Amino acid sequence: MEAIILVGGFGTRLRPLTLTVPKPLLPLANVPMLERLVRELPAAFDTVLLAVNYRADDIALHFGKIDAGRRVIVVPEAEPLGTGGAMRNCRDHVTGTAAVFNGDVVSSLDLTAMLAQHRATGARGTLALWEVADPSRYGVVELRGSEILQFQEKPTPGTELSRLINAGTYLLEPEVLDLIPAGRKVSVEREIFPVVAGDGLYGFPFDGYWVDAGTPESYLEANRLLLDRQATASHRGAEIRGRALIADDARLDGCIVGPDAVIGPGAQLTDCEVRHSVVLGGTTAREALIAEAIVGPDITLAGGCRREVVAPEGRGAW
Repeated sequence: MEAIILVGGFGTRLRPLTLTVPKPLLPLANVPMLERLVRELPAAFDTVLLAVNYRADDIALHFGKIDAGRRVIVVPEAEPLGTGGAMRNCRDHVTGTAAVFNGDVVSSLDLTAMLAQHRATGARGTLALWEVADPSRYGVVELRGSEILQFQEKPTPGTELSRLINAGTYLLEPEVLDLIPAGRKVSVEREIFPVVAGDGLYGFPFDGYWVDAGTPESYLEANRLLLDRQATASHRGAEIRGRALIADDARLDGCIVGPDAVIGPGAQLTDCEVRHSVVLGGTTAREALIAEAIVGPDITLAGGCRREVVAPEGRGAW
């Protein structure tokens, strides 16, 4: 089976970090977010199609150097095609039911259970759904059982048909991909799913956690969530308080690492305190307080870190 991962965006909300590293290769708990998604797919998905526009060569180079546990095909877009156009651009590689992911979503979705429902209902398409407290900023769905009847865009408070929003993961039959016009920009959410609603489109609500890691705040949040699964509290020569994840080749000298901290490969920190932050690879810091921040990659920091954009020579700290 094939999985399509949509990674065509420019990552503008995470600039300046994405000026030198494409967003899909920014690390989450020290593993590039796209690589993490590929590795964590169920075994049924033996082929991954990467729908890429911005910095496609960098992404192809990364996956050319690693064994991701399955076949990875980079499908470039000459120009941005939107969510639907990117899926249609991968159509020649799809042989049956395909999973589709937004590449910057971190969630507790059980894709195997979602696939079982998709097959049991005979669905043409199944959308993962996430419940939000305030649906007025989103488009929500109306369900009858698990079937999606219609979509409602940004309902005013009190008029919402549900509190369930599109969570950015889909299971689609080839016939749905064939509905997408080829060769132009298409929003699958606005132009295709409403057409299929009430005619074989189903929803799969899930709970646990769901984060779109596309902003500095949510990128930090996604790292914190993953710390629950991977945190350690034993590193020689470092004082650690709370949850921390430190790359094997990072060097800490006289440092205090507080809660919710991720320190990437090749980082060198001296007399620093780090808490609620992500320190990306190659960062050097001395006598710095790094709090509620994303720092790096490959910058030198001394005397403190403020929660704002700093971009020496095109590289950055947020």
